[in-house]
Amino acid sequence: FSEIMAETILQKIVKQRKIDVEQAKSVISFDQLKSAGFPYPQIDFYERLKRNDNVAVIAEVKRASPSKGIIAGDIVAATQGLTYARAGASAISCLTEPTWFKGTLQDMEDIRKAIDQLQDRPALLRKDFIIDEYQVYEARRHGADTILLIVASLTDDELSSLYHCAKNLGMEPLVEVNNAEEMARAVKLGARIIGVNNRNLHDFNVDLTTTKRVVSGVADLPSDLILAALSGINERKDVEYFETIGAKVVLVGESLMRSVDPFAKIRELQGKNPPTLVKICGIRDVEMALKTSEAGADFIGLVFAKSPRKLSIELARDIVKAVKEWRKQESIPSASKSTSETKRQHFESECHRIGLCRRPLLVGVFADQTRDEIQEIVHQTGIDLVQLSGKEGFEFPSMIESPTWKAVHISNDMSPSDVVELVKTSVSGILLDTKDVNLAGGSGKTFDWRIAQEISKEIPIILAGGLNPDNISEAVSSVRPWAVDVSSGVESNGVKDLEKIQRSRATV
Repeated sequence: FSEIMAETILQKIVKQRKIDVEQAKSVISFDQLKSAGFPYPQIDFYERLKRNDNVAVIAEVKRASPSKGIIAGDIVAATQGLTYARAGASAISCLTEPTWFKGTLQDMEDIRKAIDQLQDRPALLRKDFIIDEYQVYEARRHGADTILLIVASLTDDELSSLYHCAKNLGMEPLVEVNNAEEMARAVKLGARIIGVNNRNLHDFNVDLTTTKRVVSGVADLPSDLILAALSGINERKDVEYFETIGAKVVLVGESLMRSVDPFAKIRELQGKNPPTLVKICGIRDVEMALKTSEAGADFIGLVFAKSPRKLSIELARDIVKAVKEWRKQESIPSASKSTSETKRQHFESECHRIGLCRRPLLVGVFADQTRDEIQEIVHQTGIDLVQLSGKEGFEFPSMIESPTWKAVHISNDMSPSDVVELVKTSVSGILLDTKDVNLAGGSGKTFDWRIAQEISKEIPIILAGGLNPDNISEAVSSVRPWAVDVSSGVESNGVKDLEKIQRSRATV
């Protein structure tokens, strides 16, 4: 990338894109592209952005850039996009420029296929240097709901032609400007969504005051205009700053691509705490498993330890099969190991990995059982995760092939720092439960949540022990756990109570 910095980067990129478009036309002519049809239904980009009470986030999938080089070259675009969608992004921007940004149309189409599974998906934006109507049709063909038009790269006639081409295909473009003169051109065009890029595309320098300067340089902006701030947004305070200027949308790319947990990063930018996931433990039949899934449980616990809730292999297999069919299968993605991770980074990464999956995930609960017995049950039933709730040490989980949670039983005289010190990265998650000499779990008793509160400041946790529909909201607001585990608290007379399950999930 460094060799192009001495010249105007925008001009260099546009010149190459003209070559790229001609090469694409030699493979599939414009007439062939037009007649190929559009397999993906659209949503209205403008209306999708307007729905937000607060500033909407456009989350960007970007492998590289001219100024920063490779940012996340080996990222799986579909996985990244689905994470953004599940975190609440209003739109996903996908770079499709191949030379300097290392993007492809396939990246964008993969994202579209991934987010199509959601009931309320975000809009999908093709972010590229659009200089030909061919690219507009390409965008629509490959699943985009809208495109980016960069005023600095186009004459008035070109801008108008491409804008109206997009409108004729049902797209409301995001029109990008960098100064007051370009803003005036965009307003004259009739653009309803205008983004002020804080990055100058000629030299790629970032100046966060650009948006304010550009907005103040235009006397009368249309009342129905959606103003977006683009580039240089890293923290919640940046979003709040642009909100004071009048921005209703922010586009965020590099900080999300570099984030260990982009899901949590989007929630932070939105000013929201990450949502707490819910595990309902001790499910004992297929019907209740499916009703619990429909109620929004993120995890279903199947007990294989000594307990009144213990399941047979055959029944567990039936439950797993039914739930996986309900959620449309999908397994937990493989972990990427890093020797340089801190303990906190390890557990945040594991929470993120597990959180990417279609849920509910099925958790097998074991206590002081052999490795062979656990592996055999995992193999026979197809459960997704293993939870160790006995006296197993932290060396034992490394022998289990599945992602594994370890329960730590808490008494009120325990030190939070001692618990954090005790925890090892041989597991994917830590569950804090009430210590009971007679039970491995499901005691219905709480422990001092102040201990959990301090531990959760250091590592993500799963909070268990005496939770029920009446106290779960207080527990979540006090402790801020990654997940909660509810068992006896959603039972009536020892049987799972759907109304209590629904109340617990709704409360969280």
